[in-house]
Amino acid sequence: MTTLHKTKSGLHDSGYRRKTATGAQRDRATGKGRYDLLPVAAIDRLAKQLEKGSVKYLARNWEKGMPLSWYMDSGLRHLFKHLAGMRDEDHLAAALFNISGLIWTENEVLAGRLPKNLNDLPKSRD
Repeated sequence: MTTLHKTKSGLHDSGYRRKTATGAQRDRATGKGRYDLLPVAAIDRLAKQLEKGSVKYLARNWEKGMPLSWYMDSGLRHLFKHLAGMRDEDHLAAALFNISGLIWTENEVLAGRLPKNLNDLPKSRD
């Protein structure tokens, strides 16, 4: 991971540059993620799943925090429904939402912004 520092301009800077043949330059992109590689169709279906959820549960309800096991259970259930050939709803988008929610909640718990008891998944015995 690149260490960033703020410049006099207030912008974060790694100290490294990418330059073009025209002379334009930018901070390097390494370690920042490749957002240009995100699968547009999957993100679109996730956004539509979030829209449906906002109608059913209110927008951002999931950000209040839920046990990780709820996300895991629901995500796996939707994956298996899709695997079984069920197309009564977008089970893949529902699974993607649940995995995304699990990742987000896990990060929030680790950062101390949500209670530790939300991480109710089994612990490794190693």
